[in-house]
Amino acid sequence: MQDAEVCIDIDVNKPCTELASELNLAKHGRVLILVGDMEIEYYGRAASHAPRGVRLLVLKVDGTLLVHEAQKREPLNWQPPGAKSSFECVGNILRLRSLRTSPREEVIIDIYSVYLAKACKLASTKLVVVGTESDIARMVASNPKVVDPEATLVGMEISTPYGKIDVLLKKPDGKLIVVEVKNEKAGIAAVAQLKRYVEYYRSQGIDAEGVLVAPSISEEARNALAREGFRFVDAKSLSLKPTPTLDRFFGKGVPHHG
Repeated sequence: MQDAEVCIDIDVNKPCTELASELNLAKHGRVLILVGDMEIEYYGRAASHAPRGVRLLVLKVDGTLLVHEAQKREPLNWQPPGAKSSFECVGNILRLRSLRTSPREEVIIDIYSVYLAKACKLASTKLVVVGTESDIARMVASNPKVVDPEATLVGMEISTPYGKIDVLLKKPDGKLIVVEVKNEKAGIAAVAQLKRYVEYYRSQGIDAEGVLVAPSISEEARNALAREGFRFVDAKSLSLKPTPTLDRFFGKGVPHHG
């Protein structure tokens, strides 16, 4: 798709009625991006007023409305998907009405000056998350040497009375390595869970140690690991890209013990 087809510049110097008509046409199938001097009223479960100021307005194809200022992530005003919006003119002032029916909420934006207006075709894809706990666990299972140079895979999702162990490895001397995986900063709860798994095997006379794999770890959790004699492996050091070894691993499947 050529750039000219992605975004259309809307002439903001047109008379108000012409500009309103063009914006109403452009918002079908395109996201409107508008910068202007605007005043905002909200009526619904509460009421609010935002005095005149230059703000960024985004109107999406599903009815979502967002009004942003120069700071903060959250919009100053907004309407969710499904809201119905239309432009009109009140004298020479451009007005946008956005109505949500259930519950009834209305945002009225009077735009005294428009400095920029574009209508763009944006993607409607879903976020693909790379690096879930399952991804990390499979990476460890496919290459146990990232945890211990002599370790081999026993299995994944190993059931215990305290839950399922993400990955279970074994050293040549028979010692088990219990691997707990997190895809976010690991806290004290992750260490406690790992400890329960290790103590479960030790209570049966089986020698075991614990390894926590995560992209980061809290200071409290790191100290708890040290007290237990467990180890931490930085998940960011693991490559989640497919490799010949990983392909063969997925092709053959992994031992699964339920």
